[in-house]
Amino acid sequence: MEVRSHMKRLLMYGAVAAVVAAGFLISPASAQTVSRETTCTKRVGSNTLTYDCNINVRNYTLGSPVTFGVYWSCTGGCGTVTDFGFKGNGFTPAGVSGHMIGGAFLDNGLSLTFAFDQLKKAANGGTGNAHFTFGVQVDDGSGTMVSVPCDVNVHLQD
Repeated sequence: MEVRSHMKRLLMYGAVAAVVAAGFLISPASAQTVSRETTCTKRVGSNTLTYDCNINVRNYTLGSPVTFGVYWSCTGGCGTVTDFGFKGNGFTPAGVSGHMIGGAFLDNGLSLTFAFDQLKKAANGGTGNAHFTFGVQVDDGSGTMVSVPCDVNVHLQD
């Protein structure tokens, strides 16, 4: 009986070790990092709109979702989003592709989730860019709300 008890324990430890090892094998070596690089500014009458316009993604695994927030503020009044979409064909350089997974409205912002399906081969891995545009209502300083187009570029390096 004591031999069986040791065998069961040994098998259980082996099974746990196998599960832990499998977790390391299927998880990426390093998680992707998403960071805002720059903001852009647009003047609308006496109001100034500032928004996140350049995002960097590092340590990306092809096909995995990328989620990031784009936020804006105004010196006067800001309103809601009037439109949203990919800019142009959405991805550059030639051969880079991807797709939108989802999005959500935030207070003075958007949360966007998309994935790259194909990257351009580079000396140190793959690279690609995604290009989005959205319109946000901005008070022109006289109380009139106008839609202002805002371009967002996401640069990826895996």
